[in-house]
Amino acid sequence: MLILVGAKVGELISPELFPFFAIFGLTFPYALLVFFIGVVLRLIRGGWKELVVPFIMLFFLQSSIALTIGGIGTVPELTDDSISFSAGTFNVRRMDEYQWLEGDKTRNDIFTWLSSTSLDIMCFQEMPVEMKGQVSKSLGGATVKHAGNRAGTAIATKLKIVDFEPWTFKDENFARGIILDVILPKSNDTIRVYNIHLQSVGFVGGDYDAVRSGPDTEQSKKLWSRLSSAFSSRSAQTTVLRASINSSPYPVILCGDFNDTPVSFALSTLRSGSPKLFDAFALAGSGLGSTYVGDIPGLRIDYMMSSSSLEVVSFETHEIELSDHRPISAVFISNR
Repeated sequence: MLILVGAKVGELISPELFPFFAIFGLTFPYALLVFFIGVVLRLIRGGWKELVVPFIMLFFLQSSIALTIGGIGTVPELTDDSISFSAGTFNVRRMDEYQWLEGDKTRNDIFTWLSSTSLDIMCFQEMPVEMKGQVSKSLGGATVKHAGNRAGTAIATKLKIVDFEPWTFKDENFARGIILDVILPKSNDTIRVYNIHLQSVGFVGGDYDAVRSGPDTEQSKKLWSRLSSAFSSRSAQTTVLRASINSSPYPVILCGDFNDTPVSFALSTLRSGSPKLFDAFALAGSGLGSTYVGDIPGLRIDYMMSSSSLEVVSFETHEIELSDHRPISAVFISNR
């Protein structure tokens, strides 16, 4: 219970001020599982009086639980006259140009998977700019807008593009995201798509080795320094990003690799504000929705969020491992 409460507190306190509570968000799914097991065991033993505090905890944590296990909410039905569209996001890890997996084969498998999709909007992170032509071909001639002149964020779509611009955080010398305004099919409605890649932890090979084997005192200090710095950076980035979203004249779809857990200050910042954004997975996903393919199982760090006028019909985490991330996609209905 203390870990769960710590994670909830971490949603409210910026890591820039006090980074300690941010670490609890990483352990929230595991602590929640142990918590549920404890509740079931108490039910079996008949310890009803001992369940008062746990049930209060469940009520207090219901929004965080929905964000963690998904599928808590109702979704609208898709009809023939619905103004619907689909969107996806995928961190392609530079199309495996450094052969973390199988190099050319992995890249071709990514193109094959893209060819099998029929998404109206596809967002990419860590996409090499020289791959624009092949990505467009794989998506049936979609227009590809890239945020810069190196591997980074890009959006591919067959919808009519009204405007686009890179999103750069403060004094960084590269675009951390891209903003695209498109007109929805069967209507004149315009929506604004944000595709953002927030600050990563920045672990290198030796850091991962230390995590696997158990870090010594010096390594622990180094790892904590990297973690706390990344937590603080994401806090600052999401505050600026949220201000941009607040000023949008159109309904918003927010996609990307946010490198943080659902129960975190960064994600809480993005969900709050006006317009409030709703996590597509929490409404229509299922399970843990793990998108990170790595040493820590069960982490969901890739997201799709939307304004209330863009209702979520369905959500899918695609079970392919062609990167250190799994792609996700969702279908939306516009109610404007």
